[in-house]
Amino acid sequence: MKRDIVNLEPGVEQATPIAPVTEDQRYIGAPVPRGGIERLTQGLGQFIDDIELPRLAHVVFWRSPVAHMRIKAVQADAARAMPGVLMVADGHDLAKVCKPWVAVLGHLAGMKSAPQHALAVERACWQGEPVVAVVAETRAQAEDALQHLVVDWEELPLATDMESALDAGTPPIHAELGDNLCFTRSLNVGEVDRVFAEADAVAEATFEFGRHTGVTLEPRGQIAHWNSAEQRLTVYHSCQAPHMMQDLYGRQFDLPASAIRVICKDVGGSFGIKVHAYPDDFATVALSILLCRPVKFVADRLESFTSDIHARHHRVRGRIAANKDGEILGFDIDDLTAIGPYSMFPRTSAIEGNQVVNLVGGPYKHQHYRAKLDVVFQNKTPTCQYRGVGHPIACAVT
Repeated sequence: MKRDIVNLEPGVEQATPIAPVTEDQRYIGAPVPRGGIERLTQGLGQFIDDIELPRLAHVVFWRSPVAHMRIKAVQADAARAMPGVLMVADGHDLAKVCKPWVAVLGHLAGMKSAPQHALAVERACWQGEPVVAVVAETRAQAEDALQHLVVDWEELPLATDMESALDAGTPPIHAELGDNLCFTRSLNVGEVDRVFAEADAVAEATFEFGRHTGVTLEPRGQIAHWNSAEQRLTVYHSCQAPHMMQDLYGRQFDLPASAIRVICKDVGGSFGIKVHAYPDDFATVALSILLCRPVKFVADRLESFTSDIHARHHRVRGRIAANKDGEILGFDIDDLTAIGPYSMFPRTSAIEGNQVVNLVGGPYKHQHYRAKLDVVFQNKTPTCQYRGVGHPIACAVT
């Protein structure tokens, strides 16, 4: 063993052992084979669309073509008469077996959101919200029948601009909430006004972040199988949070955890897109319960763009105060973010803005920090956490 000589006092030496340098570098600088790569590259992976079960049915959704509408009537007789069609269901039908949910968190004080259903009931609040489900023996039959569905709807006033979402002239998307404010938070630490007044330099800028979404190789999908004889639910899911989904299915369908099994085989990418619970997740399970047979849903690419969560719709105004030595004295930011008409279930859509408030200025030594956050509703696709939550905005401002 190598030894190091340490001088404790003049004339006295003591040898202290030092752990030997290992010659086993393990992962440093060494190629690491990806687990299961041989199986996947040989086409032996199993994704949702690869799974076939006995008596498997397929569901497609009629989604709102406009950002805000009142559903006046659904004329489904022609669709029901199409070959292979097993069921045409609307929001009222699914509400008989699936409870609505409200996506708020207790530690985000004052946060609010409206109840949301598996399929829209009375109103659809964003372009792409599922309104009617068509279930058939095959996907092609369901898509053919969808073309014969007639939905009578009335377009409603919109709240799409986040800058005016809280104006008195902008109608609230959900009247019962009183306004379009989902969540607000303020921080004021130190003496921000003083340090900005005394600073040698003040830099300020406004950053705008447009909506975007992830594009997974495998779209969202699932197979729900309700075994009515055993009162057990099995869901094959393309998601990254099977235990979360097990818990949510138990809540919304009043089932014990022991009666629910969520199976995730190969998942063709997620990036955060598949860590949330979507209305069509619950709709597929509800349809399986109503039909007492397995039902498969796989989103196509176009509906993924309108139904998968979006992210990063922020307007941030930021100021930094500094002295002539380049020392940052304080921060002052105002973050306005829009999240769609509902907070996303269950993690909520206010977490991203909350992270911005928490993270801005974090790596720097300063004593003065003021931040204001407003999270507002709008008639657009819901937003939620995706990839490095909060970091791009924090880095841009700082």
